[in-house]
Amino acid sequence: MRIQQQTTLATPVAVSGVGLHSGEPVGIVLMPARDSFGIRFLRTDLLAGRAFDEVVIPASPHFVRDARLGVRLENPSGVSVRTVEHLMAALALSGVDNALIEVDGPEIPILDGSAAAYMEMIRRAGLKSLGVPRRSIEVMAPIRVECGERFVEASPSLAPHIEVTIDFEDSAIGRQSVAFSPDDGPGMIERLARARTFCLLSEVESMRAAGLGRGGSLDNALVVDGGRLLNASGLRDPEEFALHKTLDLIGDLALLGAPVRGFIRAHKPGHDLNTRLAARILDAAAEAGQSPIPVEPARERRLTA
Repeated sequence: MRIQQQTTLATPVAVSGVGLHSGEPVGIVLMPARDSFGIRFLRTDLLAGRAFDEVVIPASPHFVRDARLGVRLENPSGVSVRTVEHLMAALALSGVDNALIEVDGPEIPILDGSAAAYMEMIRRAGLKSLGVPRRSIEVMAPIRVECGERFVEASPSLAPHIEVTIDFEDSAIGRQSVAFSPDDGPGMIERLARARTFCLLSEVESMRAAGLGRGGSLDNALVVDGGRLLNASGLRDPEEFALHKTLDLIGDLALLGAPVRGFIRAHKPGHDLNTRLAARILDAAAEAGQSPIPVEPARERRLTA
């Protein structure tokens, strides 16, 4: 059996856009990193006059501080970055284990609301093998988190597999199910990557009142009003809503720092349940003596390759 090797990006690659919630311009640079570095975010706008590790946020479920309408990570110094899930999903689907993400603001750009542009960035940068075996996390016993009828659960499985079901009263969405395995071909990965984030028109006003969604528009989100889709361009896929929820789940589980070997089943998932499950999986792995990519202090810039 071929042993998979840890990877990083072959070259740096950059993109800019607006933050979904802040509405402010922001740019990021995906940088190569050494083996076992994991994925970390560097707030370059806060770097002046501060120690490097104070403005680095590791991608880990233990650093999740908010999971409302996206994931916000925060380090012990109080430095945060939000809306990381689409980029995290793109890194996971592309097989990137290690990278430093330089970001010059508090939020990752939303771009078109999907992971497609991030996947294309990674393709342009290329991957570099680091010659070190890729670690994985094996689900040893069932783990379940729930809220009412909603749940996300992990159970042992010889092969990794994800099944997601959503169910909305709005007839434009309705009930949809998607199944995904890492062994699926590029066609399925493309469907996941192109699936855009979505919201209900009835939620927009409350989001704005809470200081969220200020950068949202029909250019970067699907908006549903009962039986109507407000986007004139229509859907990219008949199952785009369920595909995007699956993409979010993949991005949230990517916070674990290593692929998960298990069966993940979700009914009406969201970032709140996804990140709670990720934390439970990480804790269970530590108790079982498994060794995913560690979260180590990032003391100086030369940690990157």
